[in-house]
This record gives sequence, C-alpha cells and structure tokens, in this order.
Amino acid sequence: MRLHLHPEQIEERMADSGIPPVRIAVAEDEPDVRKTFVRLLECLGHTVPVAVSNGEELIEQCIHVEVDVAFVDLDMPVVDGLAAAEMIAEKGIPVILVSGHPDARQVVVENEPVVARIAKPASVEELQRAIKQALATKSHSK
Repeated sequence: MRLHLHPEQIEERMADSGIPPVRIAVAEDEPDVRKTFVRLLECLGHTVPVAVSNGEELIEQCIHVEVDVAFVDLDMPVVDGLAAAEMIAEKGIPVILVSGHPDARQVVVENEPVVARIAKPASVEELQRAIKQALATKSHSK
C-alpha cells in the first residue's frame, strides 16, 4: 500500500470525508501488507477489531466480533477472498475486495458478493471512497 500523506494530512482528509469512524475487518495473507493496511485505517480514524490472514479466520472472527465493513484480499490461503466474501455478505457485512492480482479487474462486482473493488496499492482516497460506498450499500439494505 502506498501512503503519500503525513498523519496530519490524513486527519485533515478524514475530517473532510464526511465518513464516521467504522469497525473494519481486514483479511490479508501478507503480514506486512496487513499491518500497513490496519495502521492506515486506524490513522483514518477507524477501528480494526479483526485482522486475519485467511478467509476461514475472517468468517470465524466475524461471527464473534461486530464489524461494519470487511476488506478482503482476493487471493488467500485456506478460504479464498470470494468464498469468504460470500459468507460475510450473508451476515449483512458489506465486503470490499482488495487485490494486487492482475486478473482482479476481471471480477465483476455485480455478480459477486462485494460492494466495491480496489487494487493494491490503494490510496487514502480509494480506501475512503470504498468505505463510503460500502456504508451506503449497508444503509440501503436495512
């Protein structure tokens, strides 16, 4: 993930985004990417009560921990991102698919259980836009 902003710039952008802090689950199999992702989301004012390395862990944790949105890597071991997204979406949690894989663009959001798709590396703006889109989808489903 690229991070082109200093913490004070992130706080300023967060204040301007109109997005309230949300509880986010992150499923990413690369430990360094996962840590960076969590740190960035926390700098944006969100909490990350679930940060796991595969889809199976994500499904298990989301049974016990309340989250508003899930960022799910497409290519993960044990249970892949799309299979995990399907299970998480059934629980009413909007899923944002994240991938650095070149074929990720071929995933058609309308036919998959995801509300948004972002490519790695993601910018702060892309993350906030995806969160806003996921929250809008969640509010429409109530």
